[in-house]
Amino acid sequence: MKHRMDLSHAVALVMFVLASACSTTPPSGGGGPPAGNVGPQWVSVAKGDTQEAFVDPASLTTNGTMVELRAKQNFSMAQPTAKKDKTYLSSQSTYRFDCSSRKVAYKEIQAYPEADLQGKAVQNAKFYEKNLQWMDAPADTVFGELLDYACEHAPASLPAEPPG
Repeated sequence: MKHRMDLSHAVALVMFVLASACSTTPPSGGGGPPAGNVGPQWVSVAKGDTQEAFVDPASLTTNGTMVELRAKQNFSMAQPTAKKDKTYLSSQSTYRFDCSSRKVAYKEIQAYPEADLQGKAVQNAKFYEKNLQWMDAPADTVFGELLDYACEHAPASLPAEPPG
């Protein structure tokens, strides 16, 4: 699984860099939820040598036949951003999943310099409907594990189609 997780991260990094080049979303403030907010209750769904992925079960929603979910990833080594001399150790992303075709697309991603979404965001990107880039989510990859979780736990209003 390590090789595939590294490949899915490489694809994610390329998407992040491309989105950052055309994003109009201004950088956010500090990491984590606003003061006074309890914040997400993260559940680990994938762990490898280089990263661990968590989901926020309360963020699961449907959009037509698609499922959306917010996830956090912690990396064991600093990851490069599109900005010179900036790196990140964690990211928070909102994904859209097509369960029937095992595809995933980023809707939004923020990168943080410290683990667990701590520090001021070093990069932000937002993808709009017309800019969604769909990627395969094979089993035994981070994208695959996220898709499996999202599709298996989707709200009941989603038409029942088993993933894969």
